[in-house]
Amino acid sequence: MKHSLFFPSPAFRLAFVAVPALLAPAFAPLRAQGGPQPPPPLMMFYREEVKPGQGAAHAATEAAWGRTLTKGKSTEHYLGMSSLTGPSEAWFIMGYGSFADWEARQNEMDKNPALKKEVDAISQKDGEHLSGSRSFLGVLRKDLSFGPPVEIGKMRYMRVRTFRVKQGMGKAFEEGVKMALAAYEKSRFPFSFAFYEVEAGTWSPTYVVLRPMKSLADMDGLEAADKAFMDALGDGGQKAMQKTFMDTVNGVENQLFAFSPKLSYPSAAVIASDPAFWAPKPPKEAAK
Repeated sequence: MKHSLFFPSPAFRLAFVAVPALLAPAFAPLRAQGGPQPPPPLMMFYREEVKPGQGAAHAATEAAWGRTLTKGKSTEHYLGMSSLTGPSEAWFIMGYGSFADWEARQNEMDKNPALKKEVDAISQKDGEHLSGSRSFLGVLRKDLSFGPPVEIGKMRYMRVRTFRVKQGMGKAFEEGVKMALAAYEKSRFPFSFAFYEVEAGTWSPTYVVLRPMKSLADMDGLEAADKAFMDALGDGGQKAMQKTFMDTVNGVENQLFAFSPKLSYPSAAVIASDPAFWAPKPPKEAAK
């Protein structure tokens, strides 16, 4: 059967473009309150390619990042995810309110020499578990995104889809996306997604679509949602959209991730959404 533009068949082989981690990332803007919040205007993506058999050791090193940043009272919060499909990778996402905000966060580390020294030591140790790393910066495209804000602290998985667009075809591609958005709206598509245009760090033009999920069971509802979407497009719309994307897209990559508390340094608002998940209490020692 056909599937909607941004959420292909679950059977489709997933794999995506990625990013390096120095201070890693967060999906919602850093605010005191919890609850649903819009995606941040600017998103830094970090990817670490984990060596085979080094997953547990890498997670332990990443947990040290969180403890060190907590001790140093860093405001550089981020969420970490481990890949469920494709290569063995750890991804980190970090949100900013603006480019000025991003610059201020970078300068924060330089103003805390003690923290920077500890972070540099952990970074060196972290490298022992990695075969590579990469980063890229994305700017939110509200006009290409869909659905109400989500409460990221209650999400457990993230679907990522990357479109690599042909040179000079960015505007035509965006028109195709807007065609799809009208059908999503008409069909009352039940899932939210954030659309980011890559500003720097990889092939341009590149667009990254993020859809957080509470459960993998959300994917079980895709077939019905996709059918409603295709019906809303109609035969003529389907043909027009297919032609647009065949003319404008070089390739599409997909990936599925699970959020990991051990890989994350979440803000207070994220923790407040589900303390048992993001900040679990250590198990009690057995009585002697």
